[in-house]
Amino acid sequence: MRAEGAISVKAVIKGKRREVKEVCIRRDKKTKDFNYIRKIARMENIPIRELNNEELEALASGKSHGGVLAEVSYRKEDLLEDGDVFFLDGIEDPYNLGYAMRTLYAFGVKNVILNDRDYSLMEGQLLKSSAGAYDLLNIQIAKEAVKTVTQLKEKGYHVYGLYRGEEPKDVFDVTFESKSLFLLGGEKRGIHSDLLELCDDYLYISYGSDFRNSLNACAALDVVATLLYAQRRK
Repeated sequence: MRAEGAISVKAVIKGKRREVKEVCIRRDKKTKDFNYIRKIARMENIPIRELNNEELEALASGKSHGGVLAEVSYRKEDLLEDGDVFFLDGIEDPYNLGYAMRTLYAFGVKNVILNDRDYSLMEGQLLKSSAGAYDLLNIQIAKEAVKTVTQLKEKGYHVYGLYRGEEPKDVFDVTFESKSLFLLGGEKRGIHSDLLELCDDYLYISYGSDFRNSLNACAALDVVATLLYAQRRK
């Protein structure tokens, strides 16, 4: 596949989660940002091909490459590190999923679990919509979601489900446990029922108005990630 655009290319080189076979760059691009890409590519012994605009356009899939692209392998799956984990259960749109990853990475979350599906055809979109965060996070694919969450519970993780179930807690009143796993569902079906049964607490987001509708998945994630960051930085 090809990663296109300066942000995506920098992320695939720095993330080291895939093989970067070649970087193709417009030869007349000599800005600080493009010279930095040349520098980190050379440091990693990645071949660089300097092309004119027509040659680059012939390789690119769209018009948003901005003068640089990279030929790369598909992304490797990661082991999770110590720290908070977000399980994005059913957020399937690549733009929404990318926005969610961008937020999580920005607020210091390292670990993301995704449902078992083939992400290979959307990796280019995920790189762009996440501003490169897709290759900077630890991402694990849950082939058996219940087993994955159960194993984390056994390791001491407290499981929070963003769900208005029985006796939900206002997220603004909760002090998160030191090892926290957050379950967030997509807008079509929410969190899978088998996973809800594993939650230690349900959370809801209280509003400052009489608004009656729910936030979309990305907006809800923004709230939780921001509150988590505020608590962790103290």
